[in-house]
Amino acid sequence: MYKLRLIFTLGICLVLGLYSCKKNKDKVINQAVAFSFSAPDTLVFEHSDAKQLSVSVQCSQNKEFGASLSSLNLAFTDGFQQLIIPSNQSASFDIHFYQNSANPGTYPCELTVSVLNENNTPQTKTIQLIYAPNCAFNYRNYLNGEITFQINGILLNKSINCLYNEQGQLVVNSLTSFPVVLNFDCAAQTVTMQALTNNGFYMTGDGYIQGQNINLNIYSDGVLDAVARIKI
Repeated sequence: MYKLRLIFTLGICLVLGLYSCKKNKDKVINQAVAFSFSAPDTLVFEHSDAKQLSVSVQCSQNKEFGASLSSLNLAFTDGFQQLIIPSNQSASFDIHFYQNSANPGTYPCELTVSVLNENNTPQTKTIQLIYAPNCAFNYRNYLNGEITFQINGILLNKSINCLYNEQGQLVVNSLTSFPVVLNFDCAAQTVTMQALTNNGFYMTGDGYIQGQNINLNIYSDGVLDAVARIKI
């Protein structure tokens, strides 16, 4: 009787052991997904603009990843709550910058990438969003100008106002009867006036930076119309 009970007990243990082994074998082991991602360290804005921030994900498994930005300054918006990026592919945020809400400087934000809909440790990177206006920005507060029209040769002193617009140009008001919009070549220290038609005449201009001043020649239908200076 004792032997039968022992054999019965051993049989039950064997069955339970085999079941436990099968159960453990069938159990899916949730291992961490190994991946990496790349994105630019910086994105530089010269004026109000929209630029793309590309994010690429590298992974040996066929997965989908979510990428998001956080801690954005109010001057920037990303246009998306989250990017969906398949393994070994890339996608881009559209970063919109509004210069009226920022001063020149560096604005860090956080890029986070994680496996979509899985319990996996996210990876992060700090992206530096930089507002670096061109040299036209230096003249935005100038208040004085002078202009001599070729028709009479009389020097006129003008009270002007200047602003750095959302296209990275300097807009000069009250120097002439029309706004003078200047494009800058900061490396060459030269300027060109955005052409326009005024009272039927095609107005153009060019000039150069001299010290703190901007010297400007204005042409009407290709003929010199006036010589001007923009002063601090």
